[in-house]
Amino acid sequence: MPSFKSRTLGIAAAIIAFLATSLVAAPAARADDPTPPTVPGVPTFSQVTQFSVTLTWAPSTDNVGVTNYLIQRALPFGGTWGESTPGNVTTITVRDLTPNNNYTFTIIATDALGNWSVPTAPASVRTLAYTAGSMCSVSYQPLTTGTGTFFSQVAMTNLTPGAWQEWTLGFTLTPEQRIDPAWGFQQNGNRYTITFLWLWTSGAGPLLPGATRSVSFSGTFTGPSNPPPTEFTINDHPCVVAGETRPPGPPVNLTATNITPSSVTLTWGAATPGTNPIQGYEVFLGGSRQICVGLNPLSCLVSGLVPGAVYTLSVRAVDVTGLAGPQVAISVQTPTSIPPSPPGNLTVSNVTPTSATLTWTASTPGSAPISSYVIYRIDNVTETAIRVISNVTTTTLTGLTPGTVYQMRVRARDTLNVLSGPSRTVLFTTVVPPGNCAVAYSVSDWGNGSGFTGNVTITNNSTSAVSGWTLRFTFPTAGQRVNQGWSANWTQATGSADVTATNLDWNATIQPGASVSIGFNGSYNGSNPKPAAFTLNGNPCTVA
Repeated sequence: MPSFKSRTLGIAAAIIAFLATSLVAAPAARADDPTPPTVPGVPTFSQVTQFSVTLTWAPSTDNVGVTNYLIQRALPFGGTWGESTPGNVTTITVRDLTPNNNYTFTIIATDALGNWSVPTAPASVRTLAYTAGSMCSVSYQPLTTGTGTFFSQVAMTNLTPGAWQEWTLGFTLTPEQRIDPAWGFQQNGNRYTITFLWLWTSGAGPLLPGATRSVSFSGTFTGPSNPPPTEFTINDHPCVVAGETRPPGPPVNLTATNITPSSVTLTWGAATPGTNPIQGYEVFLGGSRQICVGLNPLSCLVSGLVPGAVYTLSVRAVDVTGLAGPQVAISVQTPTSIPPSPPGNLTVSNVTPTSATLTWTASTPGSAPISSYVIYRIDNVTETAIRVISNVTTTTLTGLTPGTVYQMRVRARDTLNVLSGPSRTVLFTTVVPPGNCAVAYSVSDWGNGSGFTGNVTITNNSTSAVSGWTLRFTFPTAGQRVNQGWSANWTQATGSADVTATNLDWNATIQPGASVSIGFNGSYNGSNPKPAAFTLNGNPCTVA
């Protein structure tokens, strides 16, 4: 299988072959006909699919007669790839494209005496994302690992029915790992990408359906281990990792309710299956597995507890082969008497970049008077106490991070240290100070009202990282729609001009001064003006 080095040779062969056949320099004007054809119309796009696109352009004129049109496609490493049509044909369908990939075209007219027109302005289009199952599978092989160094290989298999000539592989390493030397890889935080170009004229040719191509790389790592990469993608499509048996994920939102002096009820949300379906869940008290009471597979009544004791309970998912996922845990204190009721009507107000105010209604005492309230921050399934306040029903949290999502809830505690059940959970995002984010929005129109590609770049101009983000904007006209997007979760309700884009797992954090690029394919009726304003996590951004 070709390595990265052989890929480079393949690229060189492709470029040389193409330059020899299609990219000869424009001929000098002949003395008997010094007038070249006029510039053709900029190409417009229609019938955009996952593997092809149709180009149409306005014809050129010439005093002798247009004989051919040269259709040039820009290549990722420079140069162009060309096709042609006769002078009386002003449309072509370009095939063998790769899903969810951006392509740029120009058109040149030639006449019967060999004169060339000036090229048209470039026009770009993105093919549709692949939706008929997994686009790709990968297998990872660590070839050698030394003390602090490694040499590895990733094999990529094309699971689509189309040949790939251009594609981009991406994966994530840990903060302790680094590819060095780069060998064509681009780095964005812990995310690495590399673009491949295998034309029909290159040595191995395109990556055909079902075929496999490999890339090798070396690097360094610190720490005791060198784990394999994660989050493999090709053109932002998640890849199946061949030969990997993944355990189930952790249960979510583990909570303890109905706490009595001798029992507690645990409830949780379903875990994400791994390679195999989930068979059930196991509950542990300390290190001992518990027999659950009840038929609900997402709940367990643990009994036989001692009043006034603190317990750590955990839950994990198990698949049909017996492979267990990670445990999630929660700490519970059984009351010695009747606990207070949960605080009521928890609300959040006065949210600033670094603070927020929580307010709630008082709990009803149980067997003992209420002494305090405990404020908890919720991170995934973990409940962490961040503040204990005296018997009042409001508090202002300070020292928060701008542009960050927080989840909070409150419990009452009585003079016997018995905790109530939790209040409802409130979610809020701290404000990003105005001007601390910038958005650049650009459009590549396909022409004739057939659609457009929107490209959006979000820049964090603040001094703090943005952890988790939501971008919102409103189209100026009712006919503008987002049809399909990439690098974010895009939503636009039917009949609404409001658009929302939220982060994916791999680009959730935007470091100070860093940017994230996302995009979409859209449609419109009539005009296609740009949105006038954007907000990031509810805060206005500068429009670049």
